[in-house]
Amino acid sequence: MPKRKRKNMHVQRQHTWKKKNVPNFVLKRSKKKKDEAKMKTVNVKSGFDPSQPAAAPKAPPKGAPGPAKKEDVIFQATSETLQKLVLESPVPVLLDVYADWCGPCKALTPALEQMAIKGGGMFRLVKLNTDEERNISAALEVQSLPTVFGIRDGKIVHHFKGMPRDEKMMQNFMMGLLGAAKFNPLVTAEEKENYEELSKKLIKIGGASGFSFAQRERLQVRTNDKLQELVDVRGDMSDAEETAKVIRSLLSNVIRDPFDLRFRKVNLENKIIDARVGQFPPALAILRSVGFVTNKDSVKKGLILGKGKTFVSVAPIMVARDTIDKWIDMNRRAIATALRKKQDEVARLKLLDEAEEVDTDEEDSDDEPEVLDPNECNLKLRIEGKKKIHDLKLAADDTLEDLINNLPVAVSKDKEITIICMARRLNVKSSNEKAMAKTLRESKLMPTASIVIKIGSGATQAGGSNSMKERAAARKSKTKTHTMQSIGIYAKDDNAKGELIDGGGGTWYEQDVTTDDEGEGAENTGEEEEKDEDIEPTEE
Repeated sequence: MPKRKRKNMHVQRQHTWKKKNVPNFVLKRSKKKKDEAKMKTVNVKSGFDPSQPAAAPKAPPKGAPGPAKKEDVIFQATSETLQKLVLESPVPVLLDVYADWCGPCKALTPALEQMAIKGGGMFRLVKLNTDEERNISAALEVQSLPTVFGIRDGKIVHHFKGMPRDEKMMQNFMMGLLGAAKFNPLVTAEEKENYEELSKKLIKIGGASGFSFAQRERLQVRTNDKLQELVDVRGDMSDAEETAKVIRSLLSNVIRDPFDLRFRKVNLENKIIDARVGQFPPALAILRSVGFVTNKDSVKKGLILGKGKTFVSVAPIMVARDTIDKWIDMNRRAIATALRKKQDEVARLKLLDEAEEVDTDEEDSDDEPEVLDPNECNLKLRIEGKKKIHDLKLAADDTLEDLINNLPVAVSKDKEITIICMARRLNVKSSNEKAMAKTLRESKLMPTASIVIKIGSGATQAGGSNSMKERAAARKSKTKTHTMQSIGIYAKDDNAKGELIDGGGGTWYEQDVTTDDEGEGAENTGEEEEKDEDIEPTEE
C-alpha cells in the first residue's frame, strides 16, 4: 500500500476514535450553548397588547418636501456653467470648493449631498474643484479647504471654512441661507462689503466664461458700425464723441453695480440724455445690443436692462464699453480737430455779436463827447507815511505854493514841506522860494501827475544826527579786555585781574591786567568829541 494512503487512513481512524470517545452529555451541552448564543433578547414594553396591529411609521410633517433626486440638486460647476448653476439659480446655493486630495473635503461633501437630497429641492449643492477651476477659487480668495459659500439671488451672503464645529452650527448656517432666521453671530458690515466685492468678481467671471468669442466679435463689429453711423447723423466728430461718452457712462454704472436696478434704467426724458442719446437711433441701437429694452411699465419714456432679474451679466456690457473706449482713442486726433473748429466758430460768432452791439451803441448814443479842459491839472496826491490817495484839481497857472495851500491836511507853517514827483524828477522844498513860484505847467505836472508830500524833513535830519552820535558813542564804549588765560598767564584765582602770578621757583609777582585802550582812551577823549561834533548827517 502506498505511503500517502496509509497516512490518510491513520488520520481518519484518529478522528473517528476522538468522536467515539467523547461522552454524549458533553456533545449535548455544547450544542445547547450554541443555540443560546444565537437567541436574541426582546424587551417588551409595559401595556403591550399583542392583539393590536403594529403601529405604522410616523409620516413627515405636512408641507415638508420629499427627498429629491440626486441629479436635480447636486451639480459639478465649471467656468462655463457657473453663470447658470450658481448665479442664475432659482433657489439658494451651497458652493462647495474642494480638492480631490483634501481629506476633510472627502468627509464633508457626502454629508452636504445627503442634506441637499433630503432638502427636497429647497437648495442645491454645487461642487467646484479648485484644482480644475483656479481662476474662480482665486476670485473667491479661497485660502483653505474645504470652503463653503452660501449664495442667494446671485449674492454671497456668508461662508465657512473647514469642517463645521457641530450640528447646531450647520443648522444655523442653513437657516440663514434659506432666509428662515438670521445668522448667529450676525454678519458684520466689513464682511458684507467683502461679500459684495466677491459677488461682483464672481459675476464677471461667470459672464465672461459664458460669453463666447463669436458673440464678442459680433458685438464689437456692431458697436463700431453704429458709432460710425452716429458720426454721419450728428455731422461732427466732436458731437459724436459727446454721445459716445454718455453711453459709456451709462454702461459703466451697470458694470460698477449690476445688482442696483437704478443703474439699469435709462430715462430718455432727461434733458441731457434726450439731447445726446434719445434723438439718435444709432445711440439707442448700441444700448439695445447689450440687452436694453423699452420699459413699458414706466410712465416715463425709457429703457431697462434685465427686467425682473436680480442682476445682469456684465460681459456684453464690458465688451461694448471697451469698444467705445478704443474708438475714442483711435479717433482722438479727428475729434480734437473738429472740436477746435467748433470753438473757433463759436469765438468768431461771439466777436461778430460784440461788434454789432458796439455799432448799435454808437448809433443810438446821443451823448456829446466829453471835452477836456487844457488848463486843468489833475493830481493824485499822497502824504508820506499814509496809504490814502487824494484827488486834487488845480489850474495850469497855479504855482507850487498854491498846491501847498490846497493840501487836504492841515500843516503848520513852521514845518518844511517837500514836493516829490518821481515821474517828472521833481523834488522841491518849501524853503526854496524860487522853485515854489513856478507854475504847474512849468513844473511839467500837466495834465496829470502823481506826487508825494513829505512833511517835517527837518526833524528827520535831527534824528539822523542823533543816531550818528549814538553810533559813535557806541563804538567808543566798545572796549577789548583780556583775561589771564587769554594772554597765557594763569592767576592764583582764575578769571580775576591783578592777582598774584606764579613766576616759577617759588616766586610770585603781582600784576594788574587792564584793557588795551584804557591808557590812550583818557588822552583822546576830547579829540573824539570834537570829531563827533563836526560830523554832519547826509540828507536822505
